[in-house]
Amino acid sequence: MASLLLTGCGQGTDPGANKSSDSQSSNAAQPSDNQSENAVDQETLLETNDQLSTQLGDAYVQGWIKDGKLHVSTTSEGKLSAIKEAGAEGHVVPYSNKELRSAISEIMKWQSQQQNPINSSIHAYTLNPETGGITLSVDKSQIDAITKLIEKDKPIGDIPVDLKPSGGIATPANS
Repeated sequence: MASLLLTGCGQGTDPGANKSSDSQSSNAAQPSDNQSENAVDQETLLETNDQLSTQLGDAYVQGWIKDGKLHVSTTSEGKLSAIKEAGAEGHVVPYSNKELRSAISEIMKWQSQQQNPINSSIHAYTLNPETGGITLSVDKSQIDAITKLIEKDKPIGDIPVDLKPSGGIATPANS
């Protein structure tokens, strides 16, 4: 996923999607420098995201940058015009930020009740603003088993769960 998650769930952001150190350390006093222009553009997008988060309130789910454009997910179709007016791309999703964070807590509880190796195979939990669900970073050898268990047990109901291979060590993220 070539996006930068702008708001995390307290578990960190996708490590492959962090801002580069070049854009963080570029000199804003030289506007003709491409790195500086990229940093200013990204800072503007981050400021716009913060403003939309405040403006949308509980209807704001999460923002991310993809292909140089700010995307914002919301639970309210009525908020799409405000997102567009701010210059961002709006997406309507069924679950609020609060509901998704609660789903992460439920997945963590469910995980703690599983036997080895399942209980040590989920390494990270993040909100997925594109699907309106959550993404779990999972030991790649356990993805099929965890997928089947989640489908069977439905620990978070109908909230979408995506699994991606994790490079993490085999310890539970919830410990």
